[in-house]
Amino acid sequence: MDRPARIARAYCLWFFVAFGLSVVMLLTDTNLRTDFGTLSSGYYSHWYVVLGTAVVDLVGALLLVAVASRTAVRAGAVGAGLLSAIFLGDILTDKQVGLASASDFAKYLFGQTSYGGDIRYLYDALLAVYVITFVVGLVFLRWTRPTPSAAPALAP
Repeated sequence: MDRPARIARAYCLWFFVAFGLSVVMLLTDTNLRTDFGTLSSGYYSHWYVVLGTAVVDLVGALLLVAVASRTAVRAGAVGAGLLSAIFLGDILTDKQVGLASASDFAKYLFGQTSYGGDIRYLYDALLAVYVITFVVGLVFLRWTRPTPSAAPALAP
């Protein structure tokens, strides 16, 4: 097995970790599911976003195992970067959840303020895993970068 394939298979572990954290969040966070208790049936839209990211994580991990190439690692790094941006941008949806400001929503998401249905540190952990996955992907891409072949010697 060549180096890019080994690295791609190692890289998939970060996506499995993100998938696991997403599943725990989906199963345990009541506020995520019910929009802080305002929904009595069905699921809140933010729950579906986390479900979507969990599916992306699982599919990404499986593709990294199946394809096991530098291109797959590149796609994983781009995906992790986009997921990091989505999770940071989520803070700006404070009005959807009925909080007064993005700052209040950030305090809730990052575990500084409890509103019941506590997700303390799950959001932080998932965001950290996405950022780390993005950085690790960039490092792996650097390690597997093709080296230019030596220029042919000029004849005298």
